[in-house]
Amino acid sequence: MKTQKLVIVFLFSVLSLSLQAQVNKWIGDTLGPWATLTFEDPSEYISIQGSTQNLWQIGKPQKTIFNEAYTIPNAMVTDTINFYPVNNQSAFDLYIGPFNTGWNYIYDMFIDFRHKYDTDTLQDGGFITVSWDYGQTWLNILDDTLSQMYFFASPASNWGMWGNDNLYTSGNTLFNGEHGFSGKSNGWVHSCMAWYNLPVKHGNFFPPDTMIIRFNFVSDNIQNNKEGWMIDQIRIYSIDLGSGIEEELGKHSRVRVVPNPLKADARISLEQVYDQVAYQLVDMTGRILQQGYPGRCSEFKILRANLSPGIYLLKISDGEGRQFSANKITVQ
Repeated sequence: MKTQKLVIVFLFSVLSLSLQAQVNKWIGDTLGPWATLTFEDPSEYISIQGSTQNLWQIGKPQKTIFNEAYTIPNAMVTDTINFYPVNNQSAFDLYIGPFNTGWNYIYDMFIDFRHKYDTDTLQDGGFITVSWDYGQTWLNILDDTLSQMYFFASPASNWGMWGNDNLYTSGNTLFNGEHGFSGKSNGWVHSCMAWYNLPVKHGNFFPPDTMIIRFNFVSDNIQNNKEGWMIDQIRIYSIDLGSGIEEELGKHSRVRVVPNPLKADARISLEQVYDQVAYQLVDMTGRILQQGYPGRCSEFKILRANLSPGIYLLKISDGEGRQFSANKITVQ
């Protein structure tokens, strides 16, 4: 039954996109949005993790700070009435695939949302993770260099006008070590996540069908009588970045991996000669499987060795230990 519903939704999306395609678009125009979730109606794209400890609820917020949804009446809230408890871990998932993005994504995908948060600063809070392997492994979006690419700002372009906006940074760390939102938002915040090179219906990505975005909330063992996290109006859309986007962003690529995917050894080419080069090859859990110190070079090799088929991250740093590149490598 669920498969039949997804087929119906997909066919509706194709029809909608065909009609939209007749409208002329210009650089900077929003394409879509392909899906807008305001939590007024049930959605097959949203899944609240099944646990008695899970705080996430869809409903009318009735707290002091969380007193109204962004799109009335409902929002996604860590309990619509009560403060969040201690020692909590809650999550809900947003599924993204051809069933809610259509077939004509080419270069980019944007996910934005409105939210409020009221938590113990740098202790309790919310963070966002992404899975590219159907939920087997998860990466904080800040660490998703396997797929996410920030749009670079430069004097000659406007790419920096769009992209990741009002997200937490590596300096915002929660008690569990994850980077995330915490403290008091002081009203509604508009945050946006952007990916370049599409995870769905795009030949450069593996797996090509589904990505899952997980909104996580955690609290430590100290009760602070705070309201938690509230999220509303999640949108999935694209932006017309112009035909030159691949060339423009390609100028910022410092590393080439050939071949990729690899079945044997691979050659790593850098944009210039570095005095001291070091690298690590890690799996999706962060475990280091290979590391080396090629020294002064602009090219080196990594070995296929006993690597199992899968997706890995190649981290390259300079002589001062500053990481300047992280590349996805697929082993077949």
